[in-house]
Amino acid sequence: MKNLLLVSDLDGTLLTSSQQISEENIQAIRKFEDQGGLFTIATGRTEQAVASYIMQLNLTTPLILYNGAKIYCPVTQKVLFERNMVIPEEFWAFALSKASEDWAMLVYRDGEVYAPWRNALLEYHERKDGVVCSDLPEDTQDQAVTKLLLIARNSSDLISIEKKAGEIGFPAEIVYSEHNYLEILPYGVSKGTSLIELLKLLPNKELFTIAVGDNLNDLAIIREADHSFAVENAHPTLKTHATSLTVHHENHAIADIINGIMNNNELLA
Repeated sequence: MKNLLLVSDLDGTLLTSSQQISEENIQAIRKFEDQGGLFTIATGRTEQAVASYIMQLNLTTPLILYNGAKIYCPVTQKVLFERNMVIPEEFWAFALSKASEDWAMLVYRDGEVYAPWRNALLEYHERKDGVVCSDLPEDTQDQAVTKLLLIARNSSDLISIEKKAGEIGFPAEIVYSEHNYLEILPYGVSKGTSLIELLKLLPNKELFTIAVGDNLNDLAIIREADHSFAVENAHPTLKTHATSLTVHHENHAIADIINGIMNNNELLA
C-alpha cells in the first residue's frame, strides 16, 4: 500500500447524508494507512468545515480544499498552496442583484466565509457545513477572494450566472458541486490541478493515485488520477469518465474500495 494515494470527496462520497463518516469507512481508512497507504480528502469545504473530520480520521496527508483553490496541511495547520481571484465589478453587481429568498451567495476570503444577505438557503448550508457566515465587509469587492458559491432554490436559475460570466469575459472556472450549488473558482483551478500540486509536495514521487467522487466538481480529479471510482449515487457524467463504479455513499463506499484493493489489487497492474 505504500505507493498508493487515495483521495476522496466528502459530501455524497465519504460522508453519509447526515454528514457523518461511518464506522466501516473509518476502520477501512485506518487499515489502509496502517499498511502504508496515504489517504486524504478533496472537497469544496473550508478549513473550518473539515476540522472535525481531520480529527476523527487523524489525517496527516495534506487536503485539497475549496475545490482545489487551496492545499492545507493538517499537521502544521498551514496553507501549502493557494489561488485567488479578483471579481469584476460588473459581475459583483449582477450577483448582488440576485438578493432574495430564492438565492444565497457565499464569499470565501482569507479562510473566512461571508454572505451579503441571509435567508433559509444560507442557514441550511451553514448547518450542513458546520460554519457560520459573517456579514460581507464593504471592502470585499476590492479584494481577491478564494471562491464564490451561489445556491439557488431552482437550479435552472443558475444558468444566468454562467451566462453573465461568459458575456463579460470573466476568467474563472465554473462548476457544479451539487445540482443547485454553482461554484466560481480562480481560472485554472480544480481538484485535478490541485492533485498535481499535491503530488509535488509529497516526498514519494512514485505514488499511484486513486480518486473517488460523486459530482461534476470531481470530474477533473477523476480524469487526472491513475484510477478513479464514481459512487453509485454519482452524476451520470462522472460515471462515464470514472475508471470504475462503487457502491452508494450510504453503503460505505470508501470501505468497499479499500477492501477491494486489499483483496484484489488488479487495478494496480
